[in-house]
Amino acid sequence: MKSIAHFLLFFAALMLLPACGNIDKLVESGDYEAAIERAQRNLTGRQKKNPRYVLALEEAVNRANEQDVQRAEDLKRRGPSTDWTAAFRIYDNLNRRQIALRPLLPLVDKDGRQAQFRFVRVQPLLTEAREKAAAQTYAEAEALLAEGRRGNKSAARQAYSVFQQVNYYMAGYRDTPQLIREAEDLGVVFVILQVENRSRAYLPAGFERELLNLRHVNMDSQWRRFHLQPVAGQAYDYRALLSINGIDVTPERVSERIYTDEKEITDGEEYVLDENGNVAKDSLGNDITRPRQIIIAADVVEVLQTKNSIVSGSLEISNLYTGQVVERRQLNAEGIFENYASTFQGDRRALSNATRSRLGNSPLPFPTDEEMILMAAEQLKPILQNELAGSLSLL
Repeated sequence: MKSIAHFLLFFAALMLLPACGNIDKLVESGDYEAAIERAQRNLTGRQKKNPRYVLALEEAVNRANEQDVQRAEDLKRRGPSTDWTAAFRIYDNLNRRQIALRPLLPLVDKDGRQAQFRFVRVQPLLTEAREKAAAQTYAEAEALLAEGRRGNKSAARQAYSVFQQVNYYMAGYRDTPQLIREAEDLGVVFVILQVENRSRAYLPAGFERELLNLRHVNMDSQWRRFHLQPVAGQAYDYRALLSINGIDVTPERVSERIYTDEKEITDGEEYVLDENGNVAKDSLGNDITRPRQIIIAADVVEVLQTKNSIVSGSLEISNLYTGQVVERRQLNAEGIFENYASTFQGDRRALSNATRSRLGNSPLPFPTDEEMILMAAEQLKPILQNELAGSLSLL
């Protein structure tokens, strides 16, 4: 039994050697974060701490801290051009590293040696970097907002994003909340939507109203607003012009189809005859019968009424400041009237399910041409809405 136990201990030691070797290589190559993560994972929750992991963690943490302090100091030596956001990230990472180490402290390996970590008093450095990063980012956002106030909406949207970063460093810094709202207002793009009939065909009353009865919730976004009617005093950035280029209504069509549905069913019983034509008997002398199969049929007359309308057009989005067309799309929609009316003569049981579903319908009055055009407008509406919602060029 002792030999087996010794063998298992020896085998476990052999399995640990490659892992320990790998962590040593991580430390030697300067990949301190990976070394720290691996060492902490292998030490957490273990009563007997592996000396090699303890030593590797000690070296990796001390070297990483020293490296971070040096990098931050190098940045700060640049004076006014110091990137305080980068300095803050360095100190923040250093602080998180030290906090993550606390649950393991004091860290003593199984041989009784305690790791010696050279912790950095990072809070004053982190506070300084946070304050100066907030001020530096605020100044950057202010410069962008100034561009936004001069009409550069893209700069206003960037200012909004950068002011959000200021809040990350110091919530409510100076007048950041008010400037965020101002940047958001200045960054909104306004689009006026108009319809123009270039088809030389008559558009029925209510066509434009039906077409522009769009759901703004699916089109508007944080940075984009569509107006279907001009608003007094509102300056517009873009015009979305829907040109109706063609309208076509097909003639009324009535087609008739006559067909027969057949089905084999069981209808009572019949006698079984022998080879002489007499009723066959069983061994007890009783007449032999069997189910009687018959073919039933029903003649179906089906009338199909159809009428179609097609509205074709184009959506052209123009920058109202430059006059440049930034997007152009072809849009087409079809209105379809279709009605089935079916009657039959014969055995109802022969009818198929498809035929049964159309029974009872009667011929209907055909829609007028105006109604067909409005039907096409109803189909064009969601297509127009989706195209407008996807107009990324407006930002």
